[in-house]
Amino acid sequence: MSLALLAAAAAAVAATVGFMAARREREAAGEDGGEKERAAPAASPEDAPWDELPFALGDVVLAGIEERWLSGAIVARERGEIVAAVFLAPEGAAQGAVAAFPAPRREILWLAPAAVDSPEEPPATLEIAGMTLRRRARLPAALERLGQGAPSLGHAGIIALYEGGGDDAAVVIASEGRIHAWAGRRIEDGGYERLGGGGEG
Repeated sequence: MSLALLAAAAAAVAATVGFMAARREREAAGEDGGEKERAAPAASPEDAPWDELPFALGDVVLAGIEERWLSGAIVARERGEIVAAVFLAPEGAAQGAVAAFPAPRREILWLAPAAVDSPEEPPATLEIAGMTLRRRARLPAALERLGQGAPSLGHAGIIALYEGGGDDAAVVIASEGRIHAWAGRRIEDGGYERLGGGGEG
């Protein structure tokens, strides 16, 4: 074989190796498009849940003349799927909360911390903040604390959703022998407004 053919063959091998290496680098960086790009989004782990919820940390939510800045959250997942998030919002010495759900649900719960006398298992009926509420959902869930202000809880627990007369509503989370509860009212889609860069509003 002539030196010219050997040189051409060597150049072709080098070009192929270089192309494959560049392709691997693009795939690792998520630049190859399609499924690989969607599987490796640029968002940080804390940003990931917000694509499925109407709000994100840092948003301000308006309901009538009230507003809440969402500084922390408890995200509850069942079998890896988000079922609810309780966002925490500082209000001076107190702390408000807003519960939100993935689509297709669009209503939110406008809540405040509530003292509740409950066993470790959230009961079917609950007296809370002067309201009598019935449990509408009880879900064993993996729990994730994000941002600032979320109460201390374990990595797993039970989240229970309650409804009462009119728009009365409550959320109870039981984890590691502790009960965390919030009570307030349900606000339908169109009764609130989101300001900020997160979620789909």
